Amino acid sequence: MTDLMREIKHEFMVFRNGIVADTLRKAGDSHKIIFGLQLPVLKQIAIGLKNRLTVTDLTELAHTLWADSAVRESRLLTPLILPPDSVDLNTATKMCHDIQTPEEADILIFALLRHTPWLQQLHDTLTDPKIQRAIQRFLPPAE
Repeated sequence: MTDLMREIKHEFMVFRNGIVADTLRKAGDSHKIIFGLQLPVLKQIAIGLKNRLTVTDLTELAHTLWADSAVRESRLLTPLILPPDSVDLNTATKMCHDIQTPEEADILIFALLRHTPWLQQLHDTLTDPKIQRAIQRFLPPAE
């Protein structure tokens, strides 16, 4: 997995956008390392990984990327490659407790968790407003 992580970090560097990275830093993004990749580029990287890795390898890679909490793009790539069937309520809850920024919350919910049958339950168990706001957008309106 080390070679694959090195390859992914190389792709981050190739597609680095200094203007976006600087803007995010000035806006207060808490990640130590910000390459400034935008979502369409991350999606292309994710497609490439999904086309060549097994579900097991994708799951392992996703957890390794999520653990790389200092790098913004590692955190944002995770929900784009993590197979939905490998995520249960417990895993999602742990990931939500580990979210650092509203951007992470939005992408995790939008790309991975919004179609889960337990989204309301996840919302009800979390107290972080940035995560609750991200989830709220995908829940049916309260009656």
